[in-house]
Amino acid sequence: MLHTYLGTTPKQTLNVTNLALAALGSGQPSRVEFLATESFDKIEIEVNSLLNVSYDVKVYYAYGIDANVVETATGVVSRFATSVQGVNYSTAVVDNNVTICANSGVLNPERTVDQNLANYAVFTTLAGVSCPSTLRVKLESPSPAGYHAGFVVGQQSLLDVNALSTMRITTYKNGVAQETATGAQLLQLTVLPDGKQQVSFPSTMAFDEVQVTRSTAASALNDLNVYYGFGLEPSVFRDQTPILSNFSSGANQFAVSSNGVLCALCANTSVLNPEKAADSNMSSNDYAVMRTGLVGALTSTGLRLNLNGSGTAGNSAGMVLSQGAGLLNTQLLNGITLRTYGGPNGDQLLETASGASLLQQGLLPDGRTEVFFRTTQNFQRVEIEVNNAVSALDQTRVYYAFAQDRPMGFPTIINPALAPLPVALKAFKAAVAGGAVSVTWQTASERNNSHFVVERSAHAKEGFVAIGQVEGAGNSTTGRTYSFRDEAATTATTLYYRLRQVDVDGKENFSPVAVVTLGHHATLALEVYPNPATTSSEVQVRLRGANVSGAMLSIHDVRGILLRQMPIAEQHQKLTATALPAGLYHLVLTDSQGQRVSTQRLVVAER
Repeated sequence: MLHTYLGTTPKQTLNVTNLALAALGSGQPSRVEFLATESFDKIEIEVNSLLNVSYDVKVYYAYGIDANVVETATGVVSRFATSVQGVNYSTAVVDNNVTICANSGVLNPERTVDQNLANYAVFTTLAGVSCPSTLRVKLESPSPAGYHAGFVVGQQSLLDVNALSTMRITTYKNGVAQETATGAQLLQLTVLPDGKQQVSFPSTMAFDEVQVTRSTAASALNDLNVYYGFGLEPSVFRDQTPILSNFSSGANQFAVSSNGVLCALCANTSVLNPEKAADSNMSSNDYAVMRTGLVGALTSTGLRLNLNGSGTAGNSAGMVLSQGAGLLNTQLLNGITLRTYGGPNGDQLLETASGASLLQQGLLPDGRTEVFFRTTQNFQRVEIEVNNAVSALDQTRVYYAFAQDRPMGFPTIINPALAPLPVALKAFKAAVAGGAVSVTWQTASERNNSHFVVERSAHAKEGFVAIGQVEGAGNSTTGRTYSFRDEAATTATTLYYRLRQVDVDGKENFSPVAVVTLGHHATLALEVYPNPATTSSEVQVRLRGANVSGAMLSIHDVRGILLRQMPIAEQHQKLTATALPAGLYHLVLTDSQGQRVSTQRLVVAER
């Protein structure tokens, strides 16, 4: 049992036996927790014996962290005081403005547009090839472009990812089809706390109706409950400013291990192209490859990635992977372990999670899978280890690591979206260009638009200051492309940009935040001479590149164990090898932020 208190006053109690059994069976420190609905400053754990069997439970620490629970959101749903067919909803199948059939096998369609969001319609068996099950609902007001368009649905069992290939969602504006998404490559599927699921895609055009259609005769959508359609702001579904392993160069931003031991020589052997999981290319064509099918005594293969910033307690720590199609099954999850690292040099093991009982996963729109767990401590690195005994994990692709303030749940209160903004923003980007940052954006339309103010900050959510202004088009139905060059962006490794759009009457609106990585620390390099050295040598350590202030040099043995650590105050420094027995050593250089920026092997031989 877990009990919370505020002072001496008991607040909440929850039986967490099932969670505890999963944690005790994992063989590693694991979380036992619940979502508190009342304030607390003390936590008590109560452990009772099971079947008169005695046992020890190790308690490491208690915690209270921000769970980022989504309870209220801005958006529009299909809810009306009256349910009128042909006005608020339709089950007609229309092709080229011709009605093929008036009802396509949907029971109680009116329930998806009433004011009770717990009511639902039901997809029955498919009526015919020319009459697929179709339900189109009106939204209470138009949804802006960029909102997620979709439905809340449910079945007695969870909707399988493969069922998405039989589902199509279409948006409409003033009766005209706007966008369509189908299949796991485009649709996003999330299991909600009450057993329902949301299926949606991020729109790029405004819409006022959404339609769900069974696109094939497969039975995967038989008896599907459809609760309501929606258009919801993007922050309901994803952290809009995650911390990623997205360095300008992936070199020296990773470590590879075999059998749990760091191995500088294992890059491109145990893991192919590990640097690609740490560079700034986030596309599905840029990845490292885990090789578990190697012959020999290797029992595990690991890849540890630096984050371009620090993850915060409560963030989800994880990796983006792909292995076949769809979500990873339970067997494969049982072969995966995730770890976080932190501390002064980022080398301290903090938390570990493995297996289907502790790891979570989500499906990205392009078919890649996120595997992650929720943390309780701040961290700077994320590691994935795969069990070489699970042959199906061979050739697993690793795209990048992340720390996300991942939203939990689904909003129970949905406030109507504001009227469409005077400027419809299609794209907003920031990227390094020739020693500066190029900020570009594109509008789809503009109404009474005076100007844009470009703002910059070293933090994702605060501290934005104006750095420039660009005049708007005033009124435009086709939109325009704009750009601004920030020549002064030289004081941080990561910067955040946003637009403040100003109307002619002085009203202001803000764009989403764009993140750019400058990667100054990547220019700091480490040189060692002589190498090989002898046990009586005086080794010269030379730093090449940027300011060395705050840099730290660590010496590790071949097993990855830290032997010595020393601050680097000058670009030339001496290291005495007399205290090092003959052998192979790894020298690791970290910058003032604790980020690993360069490594070198040092061979010490007997004199």
